[in-house]
Parts: sequence; structure tokens; C-alpha cells
Amino acid sequence: MSRSPATKSGTYMAAFRAIESTKPEKERLLYDPFASAFLSRFYQILLAGCTIAFIRKIVTACIQFRWPGSFTAAVARTRLIDDMIIHAVRSQGINQVIILNATFDTRAHRLNVGVPLHYVEMDHPTLQYTKKKILSELVGLPTIHVDYVQLDLNTQQISEVFPELFYGAHLKTLFLWEGITTQQEAKQAETIFHHVKNFSPGTQIIFTYVEKAVLENPTAFYGFVRINKLLSRAGENWDFGIRPAELYAFLELHHMKLHYDGGGGDYRAKYFGEKSKQMKGYEYLRVVRAEVK
Repeated sequence: MSRSPATKSGTYMAAFRAIESTKPEKERLLYDPFASAFLSRFYQILLAGCTIAFIRKIVTACIQFRWPGSFTAAVARTRLIDDMIIHAVRSQGINQVIILNATFDTRAHRLNVGVPLHYVEMDHPTLQYTKKKILSELVGLPTIHVDYVQLDLNTQQISEVFPELFYGAHLKTLFLWEGITTQQEAKQAETIFHHVKNFSPGTQIIFTYVEKAVLENPTAFYGFVRINKLLSRAGENWDFGIRPAELYAFLELHHMKLHYDGGGGDYRAKYFGEKSKQMKGYEYLRVVRAEVK
């Protein structure tokens, strides 16, 4: 929401979802037929080649070399969050999902939760405009209503733009925010978590964070030095982290209780099973699911 609209994070994630979607149905962890629309023509051609298994293996091997662990962790993390949302909707009465820093997220269009669900996406105006334009040109996109709310946290507070309609007593909300990685975003998180805790008990939030140890000792984590250099070149320096041991106190401060906290190794093991033992890198990007008390 506050990063430059030219941020590459959303494009990378769309590319990873698109590649995973080229696998046979029984092998893939997720299916996103819309992700490729956010990629350049060159990458769409490359993606077409990924329907052939050996080409896909070459492509994913190149990704592993360039961004160690990023592909497998991203795919498993996406599936984990998908499952968390589906569980919250089907079993815990969540009927409103608000996605912060939505970039090129397509969950509103690709997740089949089986019950009516209100989606809200909040993001930088320029990036949101680009996304809406791309989606409007897609053929076969399900007719799903999404409320788009423009939010630039460099100049706005979430309370200034959040419609009163979304506070309705009949709504039970889940917030999703992937990507608290900078000091600036951490300050914004304080504002947003303060906003979230004003919702009724049972409101949930899923967010990701970087384990603080990787920032203090980058060489101790496989592949991070290479990834950090690439992030810096893209203007996305990671400089904020949380210690997992301090997460409980962090959530208590915001009147929330913890349901899940796991790193890349945890969610890769959950979805890749034995294969995950051969996967390395990105263990330091963790997923949290918490609930307002």
C-alpha cells in the first residue's frame, strides 16, 4: 500500500502461482488461471513452455538458483493461506475478507469457498488501477463483486478511507496482509493492528513477517544474502523483523491471541511432505494467524 506502485513483489507472486498452475492437477498445490495476465509477454511465452515438465523443471531450477527457496516457499505459503481462509469461512463464520496490500492477489476469483463472501481489496491507487484494468480485459473471469478501496499509507490512515458499511454487525471479518518487511510497514502495521482490534471479538488477521535473526546474521540463512541483494536492486529493502519468541507479547499488546505461527520449513513440510526435506531457503518468512480477543 505504501511501496512504489512499481513494486515487483506482486508480479513475482503471480509468476509463481502461474508456474504452479501448469502442473498436472494431481501434482499442483494451487490453480490460478488468472495469474499469467499480470506477466509480461516474454514471461507468458516462457510460462507456455512450463506446460512441458522438463522445461518447467529448468525454469524452477533457475528460480531456485537466483532466489533460493522462494518458489517452493511461496507456493506452499499461498496454499496455506488459501486453506486458512477457506477454513475460517466454512467453519468459523467469517463472511468478509479484507486484503491489505493486495497487489495482484486473485483469491476473490479463484477460491471456491462455497458460501457468500464479501471481498475488499485495499492498495495503492495506481497499482489498483492497473490491476482492475487487466482483470477487466480477461475472458472467463467469474463474476465476483470486489470492493476496491484506495489506500496510500504514505499520506492516509486506514480509518480515513475505511467505509462505515464494512463495520456492519452482520459481518465477521478476516484481514490478510502479506508482506510486513520494512520499518515503514511496521509503523503502518501499528496503525492497522490498532484499527483491527476495534473490530468485534473473533475478527481474524493473517499476516507474514521476517524472522529478525535473518537481518542480524544474514549469512546464517541459506540464500538470504543473494535474495537481499536482488531486493535492494528492486528498491525493496527488508529491514524489519520479529523474533518468534516475542510474537505472543506482540499480539497481546494488540489484544489478539495466536492461532498459528510457522516458517517456510513448516508450511513446505505440510504441503510437499517428504520432498520438502530437499528444499532449502526462505525458512525465515513466517505466517501468522491470530484472532481479536
